[in-house]
Amino acid sequence: MNINHNKKKLIYTTIIALVIAVLSGIMSFFGFPKRLENMAQDGLYHRPEKIPDNIKIIAIDEKTLEKLGPYSSWDRSCFADLISVLNSNPNTSPSVIGIDVVFSGTNYSDDDAMLVEVCSRYDNVVMASTITIDSYLQQDLDETYYTVQYVSGEGKPFDALANVVDYGFTNAIYDDDGLVRKAYSRWEFELNGEYLVYDSFAYKIASKVDTIKDYPLQVEIDMVSKPGEFEAISMLDVLDGTVPKGYFDDCIVMVGAYEEGLMDSYRVPTDYSKQMYGVEMQANYVYGFLNDYIIYSVNKTAQFMLVFIIIFLFGVFALNSKLKYALICTIVVIPVYVMMASVLFVTTSYKLNLLAVPMGVIIAFLISVLLKYIDMQIKRMYEMRDMLFSMAEAMAETIEGRTPYNANHTKNVAKRCMELVDYINEQYKLNKTQINFSEDDKRQLYLAAMLHDVGKMDIPLRIMDKATKLGNRETDVRARLEIISLRIENDALNGRITREEADSKLNQIKLFVENLGAFNCGRPLSESEWQLVDEIAKSKYVGQDNTEIPYLTHEEIDDLHIKAGTLSEKERETMQSHVVYTDKILSHIKFGEYFKNVRTMAANHHELLNGKGYPKGIGDSEIDTMTRILTIMDIYDSLIADDRPYKKPKSVQEAFDILEEEATAGKVDKELLKFAKELYLVDNN
Repeated sequence: MNINHNKKKLIYTTIIALVIAVLSGIMSFFGFPKRLENMAQDGLYHRPEKIPDNIKIIAIDEKTLEKLGPYSSWDRSCFADLISVLNSNPNTSPSVIGIDVVFSGTNYSDDDAMLVEVCSRYDNVVMASTITIDSYLQQDLDETYYTVQYVSGEGKPFDALANVVDYGFTNAIYDDDGLVRKAYSRWEFELNGEYLVYDSFAYKIASKVDTIKDYPLQVEIDMVSKPGEFEAISMLDVLDGTVPKGYFDDCIVMVGAYEEGLMDSYRVPTDYSKQMYGVEMQANYVYGFLNDYIIYSVNKTAQFMLVFIIIFLFGVFALNSKLKYALICTIVVIPVYVMMASVLFVTTSYKLNLLAVPMGVIIAFLISVLLKYIDMQIKRMYEMRDMLFSMAEAMAETIEGRTPYNANHTKNVAKRCMELVDYINEQYKLNKTQINFSEDDKRQLYLAAMLHDVGKMDIPLRIMDKATKLGNRETDVRARLEIISLRIENDALNGRITREEADSKLNQIKLFVENLGAFNCGRPLSESEWQLVDEIAKSKYVGQDNTEIPYLTHEEIDDLHIKAGTLSEKERETMQSHVVYTDKILSHIKFGEYFKNVRTMAANHHELLNGKGYPKGIGDSEIDTMTRILTIMDIYDSLIADDRPYKKPKSVQEAFDILEEEATAGKVDKELLKFAKELYLVDNN
């Protein structure tokens, strides 16, 4: 039994672990919940390092704007001057000057011409552009439609400038939470048979410094700085010579907006509290491309399988082990997984999903706690139920142990109730009745049957054990009549009465004593027997001193005049009161929801459908089906019992004949009796 239970438990815990593992794998596959997952990954995979000193920012800051005026009023000569200053000494010039400003339009002024002329003299200038990405539907050979994205427009430097400088687009990629984590390396597409490539601004700068590997079109850059951490020199300080010559020797110089009013700032994963200026972000991208600070995602299928295996194994263990071991495993698995993800990232730059495993582990652990709590409650419920049943059996044993008569009545009634209920359920399955019983119904009926006579503990044993009408007083009657007979004989010898009179009295006493056993049993008496009993009841011996000795006491006369059975009317009332005591005793037991009808069934098992039962005299509408079964089985077992001293047992057929009479009189349920006859008469034929 225990082996089967363990097998069942292992099966359902394995299924639960499988479901949790699949759900966790799906979470990792889709990165759900997205925002929380992004936050977790930002904390582990974006860890700012030492700021590189070979990348410097020339900031279009507040100081510069105060001197040169609002940015919208600038002419382009200031940028020409800046490029000239930076490249004034070929030996100390920057390796690349990246200007994060889009010079998309021209008025053909001298300032624009100056910028073009300066840029044409130096090959280390990269300028910013923008692109517009659009899409259209394309039909494949198998008539499947798919979306093709392409660059439909470009905000590049004006033509004259574009011919003398390199440029790349600076479009930002926003995540759902508004942060910028990814960057473009380039944009490739085919349009009208022509293959076109657009490099990003940062990728173009990095390519001028060194040979860059062929990255995917979109990459996640592992930023090395938080906002404001790159060295930023005011553009004004560079233009007016405050910054010493040679300061930007062989550096990558990034020029761009560094003031909030210029509207070029973004939220980045390295610091949620501040925004990073676009030029800083481009500086991070350049460093990332140059040093392969790229964050790669583990293949989604591999991620799914890894999470699935971890959660499945953990789930099976946690759901089948003690709570303390499941807790220890939970405490260990989560940090170990995070550590494993960290080591993998540091050594390979590949990132694992971070939340799926901890969430799966926690869910599995909580479910294991819940299941253990449910198991504990179920175990406790079973223990309480078993205790209730064992208590009922102990009480039944106590009742039946008080008297040798009918010692197995309670157990027999309970057994027969279960047999009849099972038989009726079989008939229900065969569509032969609308009556059926649940396991809870059966348990309630069994418990009620075991407790239905518990009130007999309050019935005096002299009534419980009264096998005859006189009970243990038959010996007293015989002894008294023997003494009276001796006195009558003595009176005849002394001449107080005639021999004939004495013999008449002695013969009457002798006849009564010889038939006393028959008079004393529980069967109805014949007319002649009643006549003899009445004669003896009226007789008394009168002594020489006129002392009277009644042949029988008033109590003995009343007992011998019992019409049927062995109990007097008063004793019968006392015996019938056992159901009242049953109800009173059971009122002190808290049966709970699952056994709420037990007390009522036990207390009503002597009630009849016609309202003539006892103790309350309730009728058909107030007697439930299970109580009706208990009533029939109680009567049936009493009729066929072979341990009743006051009567002979009835045969099964005779018992059901009597029960049929009771059903006809409207006392017991006809349909339930029909099923009982089918069950027990078939078994006895």
